[in-house]
Amino acid sequence: MTNPRHRQKSLLERGLSILTPVHAGEGSITLLMSFNVFLLLTSYYVIKPVRDALILAEGGAEARSYLVAVMAVVLFFLVQGYATLVSRYERTRLISVVTGGFVACLVGFWILSRLGVGYLGYIFFVWVGIFSVMVVAQFWSYANDVYTNESGKRLFPLVAFGGNLGSFVGAGIADGLLRYLNEFELLLVAAAMLGACIGITSMISRRVWGRSGMRQRQQELSRKLQQARAPDAPKEDLGFGLLRRHRYVALIAGTVLMLNLVNTTGGYILDKLVIVRGEQEVEQVAAQAAAAGTNLTFGNRELGSPDDEQARLAYQQSWIASFSARFFLFVNLLAFFLQLVVVHRLVKWGGVRAGLLWLPVVALGTNALIFFIPLLAVARVGKTLENASDYSINKTVLQMLFLPTSTDIKYKAKQVVESFFQRFGDVASAVVVFVGTQVVILGTAGFALLNVAFILLWLGLVAGIAREHRELEAGNRPEISGES
Repeated sequence: MTNPRHRQKSLLERGLSILTPVHAGEGSITLLMSFNVFLLLTSYYVIKPVRDALILAEGGAEARSYLVAVMAVVLFFLVQGYATLVSRYERTRLISVVTGGFVACLVGFWILSRLGVGYLGYIFFVWVGIFSVMVVAQFWSYANDVYTNESGKRLFPLVAFGGNLGSFVGAGIADGLLRYLNEFELLLVAAAMLGACIGITSMISRRVWGRSGMRQRQQELSRKLQQARAPDAPKEDLGFGLLRRHRYVALIAGTVLMLNLVNTTGGYILDKLVIVRGEQEVEQVAAQAAAAGTNLTFGNRELGSPDDEQARLAYQQSWIASFSARFFLFVNLLAFFLQLVVVHRLVKWGGVRAGLLWLPVVALGTNALIFFIPLLAVARVGKTLENASDYSINKTVLQMLFLPTSTDIKYKAKQVVESFFQRFGDVASAVVVFVGTQVVILGTAGFALLNVAFILLWLGLVAGIAREHRELEAGNRPEISGES
């Protein structure tokens, strides 16, 4: 996206420049991009507590860890299919089709919940895991298309700020609505927000490229598709092929894998501690209700007799959902601050390398602390800082890594990296959980110590990315940038 600097800044652009340098003509597009990801992340955090409550109450922390293997298998095929769609559809139409499919799924899950379909929590957990990585990766692929390398470094922190704000608002909405609505009714709220995202994306595309530019893009894709179908045409590179060809992209994939291996294993530690606390809460509240001769209640909802297992399960689900919503409320509040105050300054003063190093250093401190003091309060504080750093600094810097790359890498390889490899890291964590619970029987401190070892490997990958990124920006990797 090019912006003439000789134009006078609007009042909006002068106001936004307080946070990060905004040039004339960039304000309205950046504000729309920020609002788009705001709605996207708000919708996700409205349904995230629903996912956590259903899976932890029905299957426990171990089931949650094992189900990510199912996500990885499904994503392996989905990202290949997505790469094929990228080659066929203009970017705006692609986003409309994919996002519209997710909206239909949310309505479908609400209908299935009304029909009382069994094991719906398991299916929903897998679906949310796929939704969360694919739709967010798609947005940032689009953002990498809208902005140049120079403008993206300046404006990505501001765009991502909308996502952090949406995460915070979504968690707050979920916490408030859970006192009046059941878990599945929140899905309709999220579906409405996703529908609005489709309209905003179309508005942004018309402003950036115009209707004629969008038609031209579709015509170019159609010509490429016809050429690819020719008998003597070389085989099209899908996402995984691009990773094999480019060391830079492979290193990013490895970093995403290690990040999620560490983060998910840390999440398992927190989940185990939350389940124990939830069971204690149920026993305490049920005993109080039985002594008083009243039913179990949560907020304004009456759940039933304190001796009824379904009522106790419902209370536990609601307590876990409420804990999850409050946890992410504080996570996103801190992420909100980091995005607003720290990200731009950190990248400006320390470069991409400093941004990439922030999260593994924080994670190292968190897991070392849990190793010595394995308590829920300690894990909650440590994971709050770690997740907030991931959602703000780390996520923004990872998006910057794709700014100087080709369109194929931005859409095809990026979707593989941020979808499949993110979930593959979760699968690796599931293996760790299985071995640590079924073979060697590790406690909370043991899992934290394993995470420390994984973080050291993660730091090595970060060093490799920093070297490759310097070469790329110096113009020494034309095969990655797409420049001849």
